[in-house]
Amino acid sequence: MDREGAETYLRLLAEAAMRGSLAPAAAPRAPNASTMMVVGHALTAVGALDPVTAEEILTDFRLAVSLRQLHSEPGQGPGQAVTVAQWLTQGRAVLHPKQHPARSPGEGAPGAGTPGDDAADKDRADRFVPVGLTVPFRAGAVSGELCLMSFAQTGTGARFIAAWQVHAPSLEVQLSHHYPGLIPFDEFTVTDDKRARYQLDHTPGSDLAWPNMIRLSPAPPGNIRWLDVAPPYRQAVRVDLDPLGQAGCDQAQASVCDTNLSPGEHLLVMLAERLLTGTPEFPRRGLLAAPPTRPRQAVAGGFGDIIAALEAADALSPLSPVPARLATLCASLDLTGHGIAAPPTLDLPEPWLSLLAHYQRRKPEPTQMREGYAALAARLPELDGIRLILLGLQHTEGGSALHVLAQGRTPEPRPGPLDIDLNFPLSLWLRDSGGRWHAARPDRCHQGDRESAIRLRLVPPLTRPADRVEVLAGGRSAQVRATLPLRWRYPS
Repeated sequence: MDREGAETYLRLLAEAAMRGSLAPAAAPRAPNASTMMVVGHALTAVGALDPVTAEEILTDFRLAVSLRQLHSEPGQGPGQAVTVAQWLTQGRAVLHPKQHPARSPGEGAPGAGTPGDDAADKDRADRFVPVGLTVPFRAGAVSGELCLMSFAQTGTGARFIAAWQVHAPSLEVQLSHHYPGLIPFDEFTVTDDKRARYQLDHTPGSDLAWPNMIRLSPAPPGNIRWLDVAPPYRQAVRVDLDPLGQAGCDQAQASVCDTNLSPGEHLLVMLAERLLTGTPEFPRRGLLAAPPTRPRQAVAGGFGDIIAALEAADALSPLSPVPARLATLCASLDLTGHGIAAPPTLDLPEPWLSLLAHYQRRKPEPTQMREGYAALAARLPELDGIRLILLGLQHTEGGSALHVLAQGRTPEPRPGPLDIDLNFPLSLWLRDSGGRWHAARPDRCHQGDRESAIRLRLVPPLTRPADRVEVLAGGRSAQVRATLPLRWRYPS
């Protein structure tokens, strides 16, 4: 990685932006404050530029622009100065990382853990069980079903991954999914095979619209064989946790192949998939696509500069095929002004082509699925220090979602003007039994110690109850394919 080249490129870009702002009518491709932001964030994201150095360059650029505005004609500069200040204020908050104790070169990144932590993880008996049971309940005027997709027990505690259906006489409640206060958590009782009792507890930070992480308090021992979940005034439903019945929760049968992406290629792939999952669904009038939102326009407008910066930092090879694929993607999504020099190519990954075909249909495909869920508990092989455990697939009127637990090296959340989630640096796709690919994009996250429970929204949603799915998970170093059978269950 050429850190000096990365710093030099960002400083030259700042000088070019200043020269462009001095011209009476800057060229359309002249860099500006937003370009500076996305390029600076890209270089820090791949580790080519220290965040403090990037912050200093951006601050100098802001001061230079501010001084120029002081000498500009009345009415010409304030608007631009405010825009620059807004972008750079955001950039300072984004680029400045949380301080960590100094580490020697041999130590891992924050969140990578220590050898002692790894030893403790090996001694810990994690348990993941597919459940697939529906528990009907009634509490006063409120009734519904608790749909248990899976049970997960790790060193941080035990919880069910669940879905809820709530029925209430209030019209306001019927028209809104914001009903966590109506769910009678405290009226459920849970008993294990040793007659110990537990309470259900809604996990703070899980989705308010669909509380799907339910902790057991206190955490049960790791050797219990079953749990009886009893709703108020109804018979208990037994959840079998016997290890002999857990064939479906062992490591998924998967094939692994090397990818060996460079840091720059990995970042560009994440940007491309963000464009794909961020493109709105087709309007009912059959138009191709709504205009892209401002963050996507800002990022797409800086693609050429991002690629040039990554090449200057030796984070991206000039011979890489990824920029040409990104150019094709921009052309397909009607994103202009991206500045990518590489010519478009027909060599696009199959999942990208599937999603583009979905967007380019003249009519949206009608949804034929009922609201339901499929139980899952499958471990995927480790990717870039992260192990994914699939814990349930859910479909509601609002869309489809995959619930996963990510263990191991989970970076701190670093949102920013690139409009990608660096907290989940993996690519995850599902192909249904009809051959359609669905991108899984992080939607909700509850982060704990060395593990994160994540809800991934599927784009596009499922339209048919697939009897099996192929999972494609990719990182910088490798790619994993696994086929999982599904059995759908539907609340009443």
